[in-house]
Amino acid sequence: MKKIKNLLFAALLLALFGNFSANAQKLLPRPPLFGIPAKTLPQNHWVIRGYWIYDNYTTMWNKTENKMTDIPSSISFKTNIVWGKIRYGITNNLTFILNVPYVNKSMVKNGVTKSGVGLGDVIGALLYKFYHNKKDRFLLSGLLFTKSPTGKVNNLTADELPLGTGSFDYGLAILPEKEFGKWDMRWSAFYLKRGKNNDDVDLGNVVSLEWSTAYNFSKKLIFENSLYYKRAFENSKNGTNIENSDSYVFQIIPAVQYRFGNSFFVQVVVPFNIYQKRTFGNAYETWLGLYYMF
Repeated sequence: MKKIKNLLFAALLLALFGNFSANAQKLLPRPPLFGIPAKTLPQNHWVIRGYWIYDNYTTMWNKTENKMTDIPSSISFKTNIVWGKIRYGITNNLTFILNVPYVNKSMVKNGVTKSGVGLGDVIGALLYKFYHNKKDRFLLSGLLFTKSPTGKVNNLTADELPLGTGSFDYGLAILPEKEFGKWDMRWSAFYLKRGKNNDDVDLGNVVSLEWSTAYNFSKKLIFENSLYYKRAFENSKNGTNIENSDSYVFQIIPAVQYRFGNSFFVQVVVPFNIYQKRTFGNAYETWLGLYYMF
């Protein structure tokens, strides 16, 4: 009788935990390591995500030579940005997104140090899934994006660096995604309308294109690779374009994430800058992140 009771108890535990695992499996996210997610969250679910991004700039745009060249030995420029990211499932098809950066940057030029520490420009967005073919495992979402000029740019002291662009921006993105068993593909096309900065300069609008593919080697280990292109068009003032004020970057972005538990991930992303035109640049960047859904 005791053996029968033990067997029944074990069967009950297996049924309970097996059912819990099956339900939990439905909630397992496949979060992208880089870029904008196409999947919306289930209603009333949250995602808390954090990223640390480190840049040690080694090149800069040389207007005389019209190309990126090595930074002179008299200049050193480093940035550390910690992104706090929150998402909330308003409905199964509509997700609210809030991204808050904390910026720490430092520049040394000819022995003089300037720094900037504090809140950067805050991003708010709504992600809406308007098409989902479950049979073909294909979905299509759209994103409405805004950026507020919360980073300090005015009344800077002589030793301070700006923490934002000083402009209010808004934009739209279209996000298709297709799954093929253990791997999936994502695309995004994004357009950003930028406003005026604190110097009354109209910042050039931004377009970006991304293609990503991810492969689930196991339930815990996921690899991803992205191709990403971003271009900011020339700034203007009083209706006249400011020559050579545009910028662009093309990146190959390998990444890996490891799952601890059902919905907690550790993520590592290393964007390699293949070609670029930016005020300051480098060969690669380093991203470390944490992701948790509940």
